[in-house]
Amino acid sequence: MKRIGLTGGIGSGKSTVARLFQELGGIPVIDADRIARTLRAPGGEAEPALLKRFNTTDPATLRNLITRDPEAKRDLESILHPLIRKKSEEAFLEAEASNSTAPFLLYEASLLIESGRAKDFGSLIVVTAPIEERALRIMRRDGVSREAALAMIHAQSPDSSRIPHANVLIENKGSMGDLRHEILKVLEQMKSP
Repeated sequence: MKRIGLTGGIGSGKSTVARLFQELGGIPVIDADRIARTLRAPGGEAEPALLKRFNTTDPATLRNLITRDPEAKRDLESILHPLIRKKSEEAFLEAEASNSTAPFLLYEASLLIESGRAKDFGSLIVVTAPIEERALRIMRRDGVSREAALAMIHAQSPDSSRIPHANVLIENKGSMGDLRHEILKVLEQMKSP
């Protein structure tokens, strides 16, 4: 079964895109952020290392810290990424065994390119959106100021570094109807051998 990567910066709408692939095409989605949450949770595999290095596993505290401190960001990624890779491979094998009719599996990850995982996939879908729209989405979702939302956006790689890796580019700047139409087009494209 084909494995396709899905990535995009914070607030780009990649989770909405993943949900639409599930709804419109029955595509199984493995969510790296969900895996990371499980790893950080009480009793999770990453909890001891996170507590030792950061004295917390709280996502908001960690996000605030890594937005300001590049060394903390590297340390967090060195703790989480190997565990995410291991757990995602287990999830792939399980999904492949139970979804034999799906044309492909989708792996949704914010840092797919930055973590070096993009090469693990036959195709890569990159979701982009205008920065102001991304900031508004983050502000609504997380209840943060515009400045905090922009800091989160700028703490990640810019779209210009993701786009060259894309086999498929989804520009999420229109209505939900526009996005659904785009996903249906991509589904047809991806289903062909």
